[in-house]
Amino acid sequence: MDGKASKATRNDVARLAHVSTAVVSYVFNNGPRRVSPRTEAKVREAADKLNYKPNPIARALRTGNSKTLGAVINDLTNPFNAGVYEELELKASEQGYSTLFATTHGRPDKERTVIQQLIDRNVEALFVSPCEKVDMLPKTSGDCRFIVFDVDRELPDSWTISADYRKAMVLGVEHLLGHGHVNICLIIGQSYNGISDGRVEGWYEAHRNHGLPVGHIEGTSFSRTGGYLATLRILDSPNRPTAIFAGSDLIAMGALRALHERGIKVPEEMALISFDGTIDSQYMYPQLTVLEQNPKALAHLALKAATDPDAKPGLQLMESKLVIRQSCGCK
Repeated sequence: MDGKASKATRNDVARLAHVSTAVVSYVFNNGPRRVSPRTEAKVREAADKLNYKPNPIARALRTGNSKTLGAVINDLTNPFNAGVYEELELKASEQGYSTLFATTHGRPDKERTVIQQLIDRNVEALFVSPCEKVDMLPKTSGDCRFIVFDVDRELPDSWTISADYRKAMVLGVEHLLGHGHVNICLIIGQSYNGISDGRVEGWYEAHRNHGLPVGHIEGTSFSRTGGYLATLRILDSPNRPTAIFAGSDLIAMGALRALHERGIKVPEEMALISFDGTIDSQYMYPQLTVLEQNPKALAHLALKAATDPDAKPGLQLMESKLVIRQSCGCK
């Protein structure tokens, strides 16, 4: 004998709790049949005494459900991404799901690889914040749902969830126009996913609505460094604006540093507003006026798309809220 104690089985738990093995399965699989609270307590107490641990691989083979989700993130340092995926993992775990995370570091080749790896691990749904052209992404099987963030158009056989960027941009530009700014610059990350960005569409629409020439668009990366370098270029241009609309809070962080270094007062000499509205926007100086997205609500919609058997593929757009603080000149 090797002296190793054998692992407790489902049969052992059933005998100790005086229930059937099916009831043990119902307790640890959250169904399909309901178990009374008293019976569930008996089963869990027996499992604790025996140190019983359900085998997730065996369960997946038995039920065809892995109770595992996959998340492919293009930038782990982005506080907005962190807010979405933290809430997503928390709510998924409450429903008995495990979530596997992979980051692409903005590399399309790695994005394709990790998506395929997660599909091969039999995840039930994939959440993707794409850096690749969406038409180039690996195709999921019929058993794996594909939920795409930040894409504001419908994709075949997929669930797409995004802020209504066009509408939010119009709202933000009109707020700056209300302060008397007619020379506004948009700093935005250059799109790599092959989709016309709603922020740019809203930018053009807002200027047309007021009969104004379209303000300059300065392309950069969606990063602090990108915002910093883009702002320096803008400040050195011959037609310096009086207001900046940052495409994300990360860009706004870099923009603020550049403005502070050049001794330009915000908002007295340069107004600044931003997309996202992460917690970081409240701790910048001055506090940022933002078009605030709701990462928790976005996560809840995404999880419903992943787990609700009645959910149908399609596009869901979420409205952004204008949160007025100091950087625009209101306070």
